[in-house]
Amino acid sequence: MSELRRNQLLWLTEAGWQAMLASDQFKSQPSTQAVLSHWCLHQLPVVLTRQPTDMAIDQLGVGLPAPTQWRRRKFALRVSANEIQCAKEFPTLSQIATANTWGKAAFELDAALFQSGVQARVYGSFGWQFLTRLAYVHAASDLDLSLQVMHLDQARQVLVILTQAKLPQRLDGEVVFANGQAVAWRELAQLLAGQVSQILMKDRDRVALLNLEDLRAIACGERETLHAGLA
Repeated sequence: MSELRRNQLLWLTEAGWQAMLASDQFKSQPSTQAVLSHWCLHQLPVVLTRQPTDMAIDQLGVGLPAPTQWRRRKFALRVSANEIQCAKEFPTLSQIATANTWGKAAFELDAALFQSGVQARVYGSFGWQFLTRLAYVHAASDLDLSLQVMHLDQARQVLVILTQAKLPQRLDGEVVFANGQAVAWRELAQLLAGQVSQILMKDRDRVALLNLEDLRAIACGERETLHAGLA
């Protein structure tokens, strides 16, 4: 389980869903049962979240953001490792653009990012609507991109591309370094420009404030040293 990253999609086994539906936590809540039953029936994924500190060694914390019809409720769930069937990534920007019949600006953005060595993936409302075919997107929905980079120079290239993009949707999302530690791309741009001194980092185990020196350590893969310093 240690190789699973925050924001990865997980598909549960039938036994996993049935155990959740039968749990004392949810079986007396009709609206929650309706959401979980729909996810089970249609074999829809959950997403790996930041892990609670009291998580058992054989469990994982996962999230399920419900669509508009269930008031966009967010469920924090726990599953056993043996209830995970497979793990996959969110859909690509190209898939989302095709499904929504967007114009060439989205495809040009996807191509520019791909040319820089980055596969843009879409989570948030647009990602979940694509995955579930349920209504998540509204007029003010951001386009949330997950952008995995290998080093800081590549992150800088990505920021230039994002700031030059001309899409109808507001671009939001994260730059994710090779070790799974993620920072909001707009905050990263501010840090690199000297406009702020610290930004928030998230991974599967913690949230922490980083300065530029910390960020350089992350980009060089010095994860254990950095974690020790932030603990």
